[in-house]
Amino acid sequence: MEQLSRSEIKRQHKQIESAAREIAALSDGELTQLGIDHQLVEAITLTRSLKAGALKRQIKYIAKLLKEGPSDDILERLKRIKGSKLQESTFHHQAERHRDAIINETIDARKRCLAEGFELDMDWPSTAIDIMIAEFSDIDEREVRRSAYRYAKSRNSVHYRELFRIIRAAIDRKRLGLRQDTQVPQQ
Repeated sequence: MEQLSRSEIKRQHKQIESAAREIAALSDGELTQLGIDHQLVEAITLTRSLKAGALKRQIKYIAKLLKEGPSDDILERLKRIKGSKLQESTFHHQAERHRDAIINETIDARKRCLAEGFELDMDWPSTAIDIMIAEFSDIDEREVRRSAYRYAKSRNSVHYRELFRIIRAAIDRKRLGLRQDTQVPQQ
C-alpha cells in the first residue's frame, strides 16, 4: 500500500470538495441521473437555501458523504452529465503520484549505490514499480525502469515527462479497457 503525503491527501480532499460543489449545483433532474442515495440528495437540496458560511459547511458535509461511498462511480456519472473535469484530474494526480514515488525511490537507490562505490543496476529492487505493475499489468516495466534510471542519473526533465506519459497511458488503457497494443484516443 502506497503512503500518501499530507499534500496529496489535502489535494484529494479538495478534489472531493470540488465534486461536492459541482453536485450541489445540479438541478433536480440531473441529481436523479446521478443515482445517489437519499441522504446525499437531502444534503444537496439543503444547499439551495443556504448562504456563505453555512453553504461552505454543507458542502464539506456533502464531501464527507461522498468520501464514505464509492465516489468513482459518482464522478463518472457527473462527468457524463456535466462534462466534469474532476475525474480527469484524478487520473492525472494518480499518474503524478506513481511517477514521483518511482523517481524518489530510484534517486535514493542510486545514492545508496554510489555511496557504496558502484553504479545502480537496471534491475534494482523497487517497491514503487512493483506496486504500479500490480495495478497496471500491461505496463512495460523495462521502459519505466529505463526512464526512471535515466532521470535519476541525469536529472533531465525529458525522462521525467516520459515516465509520466508511460504511466498516464497505462492508466488510460486500464480506464478504457484497452490493451497496450491499441492506441489511446486523444482527448
